[in-house]
Amino acid sequence: MKQIKKIISMMVLGLVLMFCNSIYVQAARVTQTAQTTNSVTVNFNVNELSLSSGSTLTGWTVTLQKYDNGNRVDVQPAVTLPANTTSYVFSNLTPGTSYYAKVEYSYKTSYGKAYTNTFASQEIKSTPGKVTGLHQAQWWYYIEKVDFAWDEQNACSYEWVAYQKKKQVANGTSLSSASGSFNVKNNKLYTVKVRAYVDINGQKVYGDWSDETYLFTQPMISKKGISISGGKMKVKWGKIDGVNGYDVYVSTKEKSGHKKVASVKASKGSVTIKKFKKKKFNKKKTYYVYVVAKKKVGSATYDSGRHYSTQYKKGNTKLMWSFSER
Repeated sequence: MKQIKKIISMMVLGLVLMFCNSIYVQAARVTQTAQTTNSVTVNFNVNELSLSSGSTLTGWTVTLQKYDNGNRVDVQPAVTLPANTTSYVFSNLTPGTSYYAKVEYSYKTSYGKAYTNTFASQEIKSTPGKVTGLHQAQWWYYIEKVDFAWDEQNACSYEWVAYQKKKQVANGTSLSSASGSFNVKNNKLYTVKVRAYVDINGQKVYGDWSDETYLFTQPMISKKGISISGGKMKVKWGKIDGVNGYDVYVSTKEKSGHKKVASVKASKGSVTIKKFKKKKFNKKKTYYVYVVAKKKVGSATYDSGRHYSTQYKKGNTKLMWSFSER
């Protein structure tokens, strides 16, 4: 039995040694060595080029490619380079985008016959640009959560940071989508900023941080917060810290036809509306009302967006998920 175990052990050791000796880690034939938002520099590892005896390298050809509908296509004309070339700079690229550097080599045999072969096809990435289009996508009042989104860059992942009165309250990474979310406290104002990054040779390469954007909830109309008396409608809502004012919208339909009927300062939490579409309000009619908060910073104006509306019907109010995408 001991002899059998010894034989088996020797066989296993032999197989392991054979496997290890068969492993060959090939050096990258083309390596990305530098990048900007619109250019990438690649180096050719000529040591990985093996020509038959008597053959002579005559030149290189580089082509920038990109995937389009599942197919790799040329996005720039091929460029021919001399035989002593060891690097090339691709330019006029889009920030934060994945491309492929297709490199071919040409040579002549000792008999004078010319050939062209593929040397490498290596993925390359440009530095991400500054993130744009950052905005509040949805504030979920009843679960106290906010969703935000931004313009996507082709090959990027993202990092984001959120603040409340300049104090960091949340951060996160978005690997596969141009969106994020975090838990909030209603009636508070937050800011968030995002930056994109790509992984190049095992290192994160970052773009610039986006401009900060403001996140805040849609003001909620209080229970029994809509009343009609003497042909006038009074609306009450919960105020939000840090905003500049509120717009009030009314319609006789739940999902359409809303008209802005009032704009008030941030200090106000109610308004009395005298007419809607040049007519007095009727207690017997059904109305749908919502309030939007506004924040002006410089020349930019941010708003809470709309998610809920409040139905007024025969003196009663009811919360409606009128513009929800759930």
